[in-house]
Amino acid sequence: MSRKLMTGAATRATATEILHEVPVDSCPVCKRNRYLNPNLTFLINPECYHPMCSNCVTNIFSKGPAQCPYATCGKTLRQRGFRSAFFRDLTVEREVDIRQRVQAVFNMAEEDFESLRAYNDYLQQVEDLTFDLVQGAEPDRRRAEAELLAYEQRHRDDIEKNRRRGREAESVRRQRDAAAADAARKRRREEQREEERARAEERSINAEVMDALARGEPGGAAEIQARIVAQKRARVAEIAGSHFPSLLDPADAAAKPATGGLLSIRGLKDRTAPDDADAYYQCPYDAFAGLDLAPTRYAARRGADADAYRHPWLEDARSRDDHRVPGYSPDEYVARAVFEAFAGLGVVVADEKADDARVAGTAGAEVAAATGKTGGMGLKMAVGDVFV
Repeated sequence: MSRKLMTGAATRATATEILHEVPVDSCPVCKRNRYLNPNLTFLINPECYHPMCSNCVTNIFSKGPAQCPYATCGKTLRQRGFRSAFFRDLTVEREVDIRQRVQAVFNMAEEDFESLRAYNDYLQQVEDLTFDLVQGAEPDRRRAEAELLAYEQRHRDDIEKNRRRGREAESVRRQRDAAAADAARKRRREEQREEERARAEERSINAEVMDALARGEPGGAAEIQARIVAQKRARVAEIAGSHFPSLLDPADAAAKPATGGLLSIRGLKDRTAPDDADAYYQCPYDAFAGLDLAPTRYAARRGADADAYRHPWLEDARSRDDHRVPGYSPDEYVARAVFEAFAGLGVVVADEKADDARVAGTAGAEVAAATGKTGGMGLKMAVGDVFV
């Protein structure tokens, strides 16, 4: 018997314990430890989630499919199915994998349903199926597995369509994130360039101040620095004025002929004139867009006013803590009552009746012109009082 076969038999006999966590120091199959193998890594296979080191995976599964070396596991594994575990707790790792698999099949969104209740029932069905696959007994797992496969076969086209839609949404999100990151990088580079220019300008001014002090110019360092800064600003203004005179002196530019300067800008809006739109946007926000809701037929008095409406019930609601209710104001109650009392004063029933009679008379004339008949019960009924 070869040494390799003896090793396999020994490892199969010793790997009998079902582990729920990824080992740290020792491989449960070949018993290699991290002390003698510092680069020891552990892999799992989603078929059974039994951890073993990478050397065991290479020795056992490099030549083709083989049985899991754990004595209580009879599943056939392949080398390409092994991967590193993201979580140390293999129970959590298995549940995450199952949820990802179920989510890949049940990938409908809320807009695919006609009502919120139907969408919630769909989510409940998905969660029940996931629970059976994760925590259910063996019969429940088999039934849930069969249900998952049947659903995938029935809705293959819808699943693929939702996957394409998800990939498109993910692509749009990545493009948006990339654009935002690129804009942030550009802003950072611009800020860095501004800081470099500011530091270079500061170093230049300091050097000029030191040279001026060395030459013995009158004044202290602060005064010399102020003069240098003023000279630089005047030089910048002079350069800008030589290239764009109309921007510095609009009156002189308007008085000059069209060919008298280097640049002639015409048709610009007069910035000195008041702009209604600018004034509107500079005002505080008004939810009613300037609509005046103040009453015109009466004056509302608040509770603090001397001539406000007084009533024992209202006074209790204003002063007593056991009568106060959050969100309720006695002044709002009085204002609404008075508004409802005055709401009908602007309605004149006689004018409305006259308008109705005028309309009815016009309609009667049209009927008479069409039929050749005048008078009659029909016209009298048309102009009758609508309140009778």
